[in-house]
Amino acid sequence: MMILEWVFASESLLASSPTLDELIETERHFNEVLKAYWVAENYLTFNWWVLIFLSIVPAVIWWKFVDKSRIFEIVTFGLFLGNIAIILDSIGSTALVWYYPVRISPYLFPQLYPFDISLVIIPFMFVYQWARDNDTKFYVYTVLVSAFNSYFAEAVTIWIGIYKEFTWTSSKSFFIYIALGILCRLIIKFMKRAALKD
Repeated sequence: MMILEWVFASESLLASSPTLDELIETERHFNEVLKAYWVAENYLTFNWWVLIFLSIVPAVIWWKFVDKSRIFEIVTFGLFLGNIAIILDSIGSTALVWYYPVRISPYLFPQLYPFDISLVIIPFMFVYQWARDNDTKFYVYTVLVSAFNSYFAEAVTIWIGIYKEFTWTSSKSFFIYIALGILCRLIIKFMKRAALKD
């Protein structure tokens, strides 16, 4: 019965769908409201400075400690992981599975891009660096970083008010982080094998 209700509701929505001009006007209005909210509630607040810190300091630390002899491989891993993480973050926040009340800029999507960089991409690049070709080390480090991000870092961002979960849970994040790390490692392994064949 639930499926039939959804189908009929979808059909009625499609029958009265907005025009492109109406959609653009709605988005324009949203951007104006968002900009006003950002100026009043985000800009130069403590949490805004936390996001600035997360945007800069972890990258500086990473640069200091990255194995520069393997930097191309490590960055390639980070780019794959980062692209997928940012796409998933965009989908989740746009679908209102979670939300970010504080943004660095009203024009930046996903809104918590600094979290993606400092607590997802950079730590996983270190995991990839430290594990080298040892699968066991990689899996152990991946689980540890995933647990830290899911159950500590996300909890802190909720507590200080820069992240809000609606239908999402930390346990879902934990498994997504693990899957993301493993998937990107498999992609790099595949690329390395393909390069050796040439």
